[in-house]
Amino acid sequence: MSNVSSVANPTLNDIANTAGMTRGTVYWHFDNKDTVIRALWERNASTSRESFTIELRHLDRIEPARHFQQTIKELVQQVVTRPELGQTIRIVMHSVEFTDEQTDLRRFLNKKHLELHSTMEQAFLTLKRRKALNSPLPASLLSQAFMSYLLGLIHIYLEPGLNKLDLKKNGDQLLDLFLIPILKFRTA
Repeated sequence: MSNVSSVANPTLNDIANTAGMTRGTVYWHFDNKDTVIRALWERNASTSRESFTIELRHLDRIEPARHFQQTIKELVQQVVTRPELGQTIRIVMHSVEFTDEQTDLRRFLNKKHLELHSTMEQAFLTLKRRKALNSPLPASLLSQAFMSYLLGLIHIYLEPGLNKLDLKKNGDQLLDLFLIPILKFRTA
């Protein structure tokens, strides 16, 4: 069985349809699908990702669990309320097929993915050091589990035609389902 790992297959037409653009607009401005996806990421997702990363790297000293919880909830609400961010994530998650071929886009997306996982793991380590976790599990395992859960929620929400999750209405409760049992909140 092949190890699935590099970007391939979606056409510029597929990307244009997913992004709500005409095919001609895409062909006029971009050389290929990789440059389209990277430009969409830079324009629509990089600022949110940077803000999210900064918040996770600088969790509040007094209420780190509450700050972490709020930062995650704000990210999910951005995916819901900012159509351009949701479309960009949808393109990366649903219009990009992975194969073994290494491309510049593959390296770029891998780098962003690894940075996100590293930042999340560091946040869980900070929570552990500040005694803001109820779970005895290692921070790395908690981080992996939470990232799987978070990306799964976003994936299902953005999956074309499914509409099985209403993250605008239920996102906070769905996140708390995972976070409340593992985070230790400071009592007044």
